[in-house]
Amino acid sequence: MKKLLSPVLCIIIAFSAVMPSFAAGEDALAVDSGRTVIALSEELIPAAEKLAEYIGKVCGKAPEVSGNSGVSPALKLEIDPSKKENGYIIEASGQDIVITGSSLAQTVRGIYAFLEKYAGINCYTSALTVFEKESIAVPADEKYEYTPYFEFTDTDWLSPKDAGYSLFNGINSAEYRAIPAELGGAVDYISSMGHTLSNQFCKSDKYFEQYPECFALYHGIRVKNQLCLTNPKTVEIVKSEVFELLKEKHDPDAELQIVSLTQPDNILFCTCVKCRMFDRDCGSHAGTMIRFVNEIARAVKEAGYENVAIDTFAYRYTRTPPKGIVPDDNVIVRLCSIECCFSRAFDDSSCETNAAFMKDLKGWSEICSRLYIWDYCTNYSNFVGIFPDFGTLQRNMQIFYEHNVKGIYEEGNYAMTADTEFGELRSYLIGRLFLNPYTDLKAARDKFLGAYYGAGGPYIGEFLDIITENAGKKHLGIYELMSNTLSLSESEISECDALWQKAKDAAEGDAKTAVLKSELSWRYWKMKNNAGEFASFSARTAEKEKLTEEINAQGVRWSEVDEPRNTFVAVFQYLYFKAYPLVLAVLNLLYAV
Repeated sequence: MKKLLSPVLCIIIAFSAVMPSFAAGEDALAVDSGRTVIALSEELIPAAEKLAEYIGKVCGKAPEVSGNSGVSPALKLEIDPSKKENGYIIEASGQDIVITGSSLAQTVRGIYAFLEKYAGINCYTSALTVFEKESIAVPADEKYEYTPYFEFTDTDWLSPKDAGYSLFNGINSAEYRAIPAELGGAVDYISSMGHTLSNQFCKSDKYFEQYPECFALYHGIRVKNQLCLTNPKTVEIVKSEVFELLKEKHDPDAELQIVSLTQPDNILFCTCVKCRMFDRDCGSHAGTMIRFVNEIARAVKEAGYENVAIDTFAYRYTRTPPKGIVPDDNVIVRLCSIECCFSRAFDDSSCETNAAFMKDLKGWSEICSRLYIWDYCTNYSNFVGIFPDFGTLQRNMQIFYEHNVKGIYEEGNYAMTADTEFGELRSYLIGRLFLNPYTDLKAARDKFLGAYYGAGGPYIGEFLDIITENAGKKHLGIYELMSNTLSLSESEISECDALWQKAKDAAEGDAKTAVLKSELSWRYWKMKNNAGEFASFSARTAEKEKLTEEINAQGVRWSEVDEPRNTFVAVFQYLYFKAYPLVLAVLNLLYAV
């Protein structure tokens, strides 16, 4: 009997060896080198090759890439604009798995979602991608559908500047990264991203002498760094320059291109009779701005640039929505949260600053079909110091989505070259929220902490919980003195020190290096508050020198940690920031706006 069965078994084994693998059990389809990756259109071939490359990293061997739609079992990629508006679907179809996007960009986003969801690939930083699985399987009845929450997402911390990281983590702007066209490209500001009026368009060095009337009349004086937005010649010049830009940079195949017509970063708005009267009728300085950008946006639309939007700010003196005028459909209004408190959610009515912002957010959401947000997530007076906003990141992102916001830019620490203030953690969490504002953010945080800080992660999580709870007791602006960010007792400081020591003792290798980098922000806070090892007057100088050396060793420029300069700049920015609302109120009172 044994001799009789042996040939049968040999035939079965030999037959199974040449059969393609497609099942990971009765209820799942396996994805490995036996499943062909099929690009159902030529433009998807580079994306198919990228997908096959990642599958090979998980399974040990990359599958074949083909354009033959008749091969099965297969992992098929397709583009179908009617399938899902601006999104993608991952579904099992018989023995095949199909990733369908409404565009090339969305199919690519579907690929990266597939790699994370089913292949267990998590990109935590540009230098840290974790492969959690050794096999890939998709449920046999799977149908996962996704529609993006936002059409534009961006942040400028370190890792988000990497294209691969951005594709994994829901970032689609071209401003700080180059996502290749063959992988769907990105949403591009083909102008500068902000403060373009008189800086990029109708520049003073080109037009001021010939057309001084195009520039703002401020207290009877013509100024070079603002424009008169009601002057027909200003409109003519800017419109002409916008069309010159479009002629040079317009891509008809791009999903969206943006031209920014945004005010300079000052409050020297035009007070000529025509501007003043129009703003007075609208109840806001945004009146003249919306009138101006609408006129140019209509010309752009009439010229056939259907995938181009004109962008402007609701910022500082233009933050309040106007009455009697609304932005056109191809106008983006970017509402800026620069005055806000970031230790409390924007809808926390107990915070007067945030209540005022919420009023403006609601007002713009009612009249603007394409509302964007320029948000902030660092301390511009103390880049190295802790900015404890972790308790508000999620609720604020939900608030944006719930108020019809279409795009978000989270401005981070653009000046730093090293992760000394939880920049890698913060940018990862922001990416998770771009993908889904209602995700389990605590779970995402803890996964990151374990991957990035190793065995030290749980202790850093405890530290973050302490400072997050403590930050809620104070107002946290983006030009805040370190003495105003946290109010920790001596016992709480000692508790935090102990957690950092445990993290350092537990972590090893790259994880320990990450712990030491992040601890610099805690030590910087203590230095600014004469706390912990900096409490002793006799040891303070030596400890400051030691900390400065270690910060510099991480690539942080001296000017960002130099004590006299940093303190002076921080105090100046803090006082200016606090005085700004009063200055603007006086100006509005003078001109009855």
